[in-house]
Amino acid sequence: MSIDDEQLEIETVTDGDRALDLFVDRVGFTRLLAEQLNDPVTGQILYFYGDGGNGKSLLLKYLRQRICKRFLPRVWQSRKVQPDAELAQFIETAPVNTYVRVPVVLHDFGLTSPFERPQDPFYGLLLLRKNLAEAAAKLHYRLRFPLYDFACIWYLRQKGKSLEEIRSLFPLSDVAGGFATLLDAVTGNAVGAIATAALNFVVEDLEEKVTGYLSQIKSPAEKIREIQQQDVDTELIFSLPKLLAQDLNAAMAQDKAPSRIVLFFDTHEAFWGQQKHESDTLFFAKDEWLRCLLRGLELKAGIVVVVAGREVPRWAEAIKPKTDIPAKYLWVLQVGHLAVADARVYLQRVGIEAATLSEKLIADASVAVDEVHPLYLGLGADTVLQAERQGITLSAADLVSLPGANPAKVLIERLLKYVDRDIRYAVHALSACRAFNFELFKLLGQELDFQPTRPNFDLLREFSFVWRAKQRGENWYRIHDLLRRLDNRDGNEITQQAHQVLEQHYQAQNSAESIYHANRLDWQRGVDEWVEVFEEALRLSRYEQCRNLLEICPDLLIQDDFQMGVVSYFEGEHFAQLARHAEAQQEYREAIESYDQHLFQAPDDIAAHNNKGAVLQSLAGLQAKLSRYNEAQQNYQQAIESFNQATALSPDDIAAHNNKGNALQSLAILQANLSQHNESQQNYLLAIESYNQALSGARDYIDALNNIGIALQNLAILQAKLSQHNEARQNYQLAIESFDQAISRANDVQLHNNKGNTLESLAILQAKLSQHNEAQQSYQLAIESFDQAISCAPDYIAAHNNKGNALRGLAYLQIKLLQYNEAQRNFQQAIKSYSQAISRAPDLIGAHNNKGNALQSLADLQVNLSQHNEAQHNYQQAIESYDQALCCAPNFINALNDKGVALKNLGNLQVALGQRQAAKNKWQEALRLFARVLQLAPNDADAQRQKDVVQALSDGLDDEGESVS
Repeated sequence: MSIDDEQLEIETVTDGDRALDLFVDRVGFTRLLAEQLNDPVTGQILYFYGDGGNGKSLLLKYLRQRICKRFLPRVWQSRKVQPDAELAQFIETAPVNTYVRVPVVLHDFGLTSPFERPQDPFYGLLLLRKNLAEAAAKLHYRLRFPLYDFACIWYLRQKGKSLEEIRSLFPLSDVAGGFATLLDAVTGNAVGAIATAALNFVVEDLEEKVTGYLSQIKSPAEKIREIQQQDVDTELIFSLPKLLAQDLNAAMAQDKAPSRIVLFFDTHEAFWGQQKHESDTLFFAKDEWLRCLLRGLELKAGIVVVVAGREVPRWAEAIKPKTDIPAKYLWVLQVGHLAVADARVYLQRVGIEAATLSEKLIADASVAVDEVHPLYLGLGADTVLQAERQGITLSAADLVSLPGANPAKVLIERLLKYVDRDIRYAVHALSACRAFNFELFKLLGQELDFQPTRPNFDLLREFSFVWRAKQRGENWYRIHDLLRRLDNRDGNEITQQAHQVLEQHYQAQNSAESIYHANRLDWQRGVDEWVEVFEEALRLSRYEQCRNLLEICPDLLIQDDFQMGVVSYFEGEHFAQLARHAEAQQEYREAIESYDQHLFQAPDDIAAHNNKGAVLQSLAGLQAKLSRYNEAQQNYQQAIESFNQATALSPDDIAAHNNKGNALQSLAILQANLSQHNESQQNYLLAIESYNQALSGARDYIDALNNIGIALQNLAILQAKLSQHNEARQNYQLAIESFDQAISRANDVQLHNNKGNTLESLAILQAKLSQHNEAQQSYQLAIESFDQAISCAPDYIAAHNNKGNALRGLAYLQIKLLQYNEAQRNFQQAIKSYSQAISRAPDLIGAHNNKGNALQSLADLQVNLSQHNEAQHNYQQAIESYDQALCCAPNFINALNDKGVALKNLGNLQVALGQRQAAKNKWQEALRLFARVLQLAPNDADAQRQKDVVQALSDGLDDEGESVS
């Protein structure tokens, strides 16, 4: 669309924002952006940096709303020669028939909420894509992102998202036509339909000037295949920024595209939050997706990028290949304080004309020669204007400096001298809020005895230090962070009382926000409460609650490295449970770094050595799950070394001995899986020795007795595998004795549960040795132990889950003994037990997977009994259960494997029933699942075997079809 076509359609954008109306032109920045929009672009990213409170966010808002205009060439050429101030004034007030508006997007990394996560490498990028399309559409342009959209849909589907969930993440205007067809194809998992729909979608949306673009990205079909073959968490997630950049480049090259588009990124420093000590690896990982996006943009094609942050970016130093941004592509400018001349203009705009009064306000707000702090100046102006509302005309002589070294404190106290008591109380009370609306204002007024009237609320909103908090929704506001920090740091009595009121208010709502206020009253108590609630939510698989707790985490005061390590560890545990492996590893490493920093200052802190060992053990467990066995073994060894450090400092520390035993046992489990049998047996024995060391200091130490039982059970499992049957039976019996010894001291549900697990393992061995009566008896005793645990704690989820496992094992034995009716009943009982666990923890990944296994085993039995309809139904139910597990943890290898087997078996049944195409589709999906497992765990022999079997079945069906034809 040409400028002539548009010139009469565009109106000046304004939202009646007082801050913008009072904005003092940063005329140099205004010219700089205007030149990028109207002259040939430089191909550089504009990076504005400066201290907090300097007005960077307001500058971006001003540029976005008042300056993003592209003028008629003759108009621009005649005006660009004007001085900076005159040019800025012209751009603001130019007639609408002289320019077109440029599409602009603001992406603020500081505005996090449960609904928008601008820092997130997936959802942050998706939010940017959505806003780009909507900003262009408002000005009648069409921007489409076909390859990126396909990759997003593919990613989300692999993450277990439903069609409705995926559709809700994209603009309404984009989810029709080819998009809808593609979405249906992907969610339907029909491989051929996906390829066709994806290709049609991409080519349709790249209808103009496609050839040059495709020369950069290969053919669409090849690119689609490449996207489908990438692992979503280790490859595709890192490809998405480049795909979005490529699509935006292509969109800007089309005939009907805007000639310019501006991407504003604010609060760049929010990526790092309160992290004080980070290695370069962790530091650069935080904003890697942003750098990759910016690297991929063709800036000279008319894409203008403006970033604001507190510090000069270190992008040129990024250590990961192809993620750096060389300095020559950056135009870095400091947003300093206001010049005195600009400060005078600001005061004139707010209505302060008296020269001596203006000079006094400027002097009070000055922090250096010709540098006036914008926030301080605003506080001074607020003081004069508020005094006028009270009928008082202030002069320079009235503004006697108040005692105190902190300018902000001096100025806020001066301002509050000229407001009535209600407003004064309200300012201090509202500084306790992360954000507030009129309802919270009323609550605080009622509890703290000030008048929460609508006029008072409206007056508060006019102060220069009250900003909108759009991330919380309409009509939400916040006090400037500088003043909030001041009240919190000084322990203002009203602010503290407000924290107490708000803590109780949010506790009544069962909101995580209460923990923020507890933290501000006592930082240690708040952190301890966050950890306690987060740990409980994680144990019960309450992932939505975990997400809400994570949202407040950046605002918590965490004043030492030890506590930072604790918080990072639990964040890592959360991501690990959700199979978000990259984020889990990052959090674990941040925890380890925090403990290392703490130990540098306090090398003899036993708790820090203990905790560091626990984190290393978790990191190793995750690496083992990902088949990164060498790294896992190294980290287990480092964990053991950390526990050795603790025991060297305190030889009688029972927790350190116990934890060392856990690390040794975990290492032994890994070695057993790697067929390092001698090393594994040796480490089981060393683990038991460590537990006995703990018991030597505390004979009734229940944890150590419990862990000895678990270690003996695992050792027996290994011995059974090695056909050391007598030794295995003996160790199972010793394990049961250890649990009984612990139960005699404490009727603990976990002990009953673990005893049940050991009895079940013993039953498996007895069944293997054809000791069928003994095996059935051991299964029944196991079920009784789980029932005992459940009778003590009806909501004990693990016992419900494990009872299901025992019932399922008993059913397998009964099939072997041709007791088919009994087997079917026990499979049904197992399914009910898993459902009991799931009803208490809907996101419990393992229970969903186990339920799927029970359903699949029941279906296998029904196939053998020629109960074909029932079998098909239960295979489908099993697949749904696996999908539930994968919805929470898309990379859960067991669920991927088990779902693949269910699809294979269902396909076999469908072939027998003459449903050949349906079988072919099931086998193709199974192949994709096994391939995905092998990407995550390349050494998974079972997945490779199953993949080979299914490939042979599929090939055989093809060959049979050809011979028939």
